[in-house]
Amino acid sequence: MNDASQFHKEGFNCAESIIKAFNRDNNLNIPVSIASPFGLGMAVQSTCGAVTGALMAMGSVKGRNEASVQNKSRKIAKEIMNKVTEKYGTFECSKLKQKGISCDEIIDYTYEILKDYAK
Repeated sequence: MNDASQFHKEGFNCAESIIKAFNRDNNLNIPVSIASPFGLGMAVQSTCGAVTGALMAMGSVKGRNEASVQNKSRKIAKEIMNKVTEKYGTFECSKLKQKGISCDEIIDYTYEILKDYAK
């Protein structure tokens, strides 16, 4: 299985699909359940679940555990969101759907961005 959207086809939401793929590809065990509330744009068609899943995954490897440490993951989060916006004009679930962007497409695109930043 090479694409994150395969997990979506199995019944996981967009955010969960990103976490599952990230776990698989990085030999991690981020609890998939933390992404469950973020599908369907946080359940209200707001920020896309693929984007929020990518930010959660990024935080797990580039985030901080101490307040005294600089939060370098914030810059990466902004870059991920900007890349999605550059390609699609939005990162809002409802607007992506209005444009005809499928969940599988945005999952795979966002996951490719995530892989680049997670190196």
